[in-house]
Amino acid sequence: MAAPDPAAAAGAWLARLPQAQRLAADAYTDARLVGWIAGGVAVIAVCVILARSGLLEQLRRRLEARGPRPWLAAATAAGGLAFALGVVSAVVGGVAAWRGDEILRTAGAPPAGGLAAHLALAASAILPDAVLAVLLVPPLLWLIRRRPNSWPLIAGAATVLVILALGWLPYALAAGPTLAPAPPGPARDGVIRLIAETGLPARAVLASPDPAFDADVTGGFGRARVAVGPLLLAGPPAEARAYLGHLMGHYAHQDILIVCLVLGLVLTAGFFAAQRWGAPLAGWIGGRRVQGPSDPAALPALAIIGFVALVFAGLAAGAYLRWANVRADAYSLDHAREPDGLAAVIEREWDHDSVDPTPLEAAIFYTHPPLERRLEHAMAWKAAHGG
Repeated sequence: MAAPDPAAAAGAWLARLPQAQRLAADAYTDARLVGWIAGGVAVIAVCVILARSGLLEQLRRRLEARGPRPWLAAATAAGGLAFALGVVSAVVGGVAAWRGDEILRTAGAPPAGGLAAHLALAASAILPDAVLAVLLVPPLLWLIRRRPNSWPLIAGAATVLVILALGWLPYALAAGPTLAPAPPGPARDGVIRLIAETGLPARAVLASPDPAFDADVTGGFGRARVAVGPLLLAGPPAEARAYLGHLMGHYAHQDILIVCLVLGLVLTAGFFAAQRWGAPLAGWIGGRRVQGPSDPAALPALAIIGFVALVFAGLAAGAYLRWANVRADAYSLDHAREPDGLAAVIEREWDHDSVDPTPLEAAIFYTHPPLERRLEHAMAWKAAHGG
């Protein structure tokens, strides 16, 4: 008997999704790409316009007419620049989000509010971002003045520590609400067997009462916490084992720690780029009297470099996560041995992005392989192991 064709088997799973939803997902992903590009162009344009206008240089001269006030000048310039960037980003982001929701709504998605609601939501970040800039930029410029040679290393180390504290440490400490043990049942029993088979250092399977929660495996320092939501606990054991197997793969491979380090290291490289090219870029985009990267008038150039660094950090983290999620799917398939359960979970968790995006769209937006490729991976494993 011939082994089943993985592509045909994956196509059968995809056929369960309405064609209208798949077409809308393609259009939605295309619209996200247009909005992403427009947002990047708008950010750079605002920085260039402010640099060429000389407004920040004039502001510094007025504030320091009676003597140097570097902290006040830095805070004022940073707040003004952040506010301008926030307004433009909110307009572009709000319009793009509204357009994307309108596309999905044509395929049956519930309405998510009109244009005004999307603009208001995007605008809610303007003031907090400006306040954050006022608090963080003056100390950074002070550090640049005091440690002109070593400041990128100091700022980079601080950035890595903050990312680890916010992104990895809660995961490693298994932070979360107190949960009761899951009640006996086929799904729970299947997960308990999987814990024993993989050697995961977890003492029990916990039940979350949140209907929107699926499952999670968190922990570090030699212990793990397994929590499962009501949908998986009440569903087929194959789906619970497949999904928990994927999450166990992330735990076993330390993926959360690694992606946090990737983000921190790329942003640290951005600080070195600002040290090397901050002042030259400021002069190139129109800053006439920029004295160095610590000059508030150089902030538009530093903002451009920071924006580019964030883009590269996102691309690097996304690339690692796509690879890590392939590995986590493989871990689930090899240990849970539930290819159809994994396919069912993958399909249910579909986020309405294109099932087969362009390479650029995948690089920018996707932290998991696209739906079609994940299904083909599961079906290829199934074919290789006798169906």
